[in-house]
Amino acid sequence: MEEMREAAMAYYANMPEDQQKKLLKFYKSLDTNGDGKVSIHEYLDFLVRKGLTQHVPPDLFKLLDKDDGGTLDFEESVTFFYMFANNRLVICAGCRSYLWGLHFLCVECYKADKKATYDLCCSCYRQIEEGGKGRC
Repeated sequence: MEEMREAAMAYYANMPEDQQKKLLKFYKSLDTNGDGKVSIHEYLDFLVRKGLTQHVPPDLFKLLDKDDGGTLDFEESVTFFYMFANNRLVICAGCRSYLWGLHFLCVECYKADKKATYDLCCSCYRQIEEGGKGRC
């Protein structure tokens, strides 16, 4: 997660003003009570509103909460925005684990519909290949 956090902060440091406004709007949509921090309840409400409950790892809030404060501050929310805005919330189609780094995807699915890929962790990809079954 630290690598994702570093990438997010580099992304934030170099984003144009219109993107910074978008990020601030995103943060405000998370922090619904306006207290300057995002509670687990606000985070979960956001996931439900956006239809993302099936698309994020169950422990993502805890992973985002770098200081273990039980809430997300602005900087911790930047990482979530980065993941959300840049399609970095990828789940393995085989075992349903979150794909943090390198993974495989079906090139045919990607060519057919860039929004509907078949992403697999290395372990699931290896099992499919060893079983001789098709990817999709």
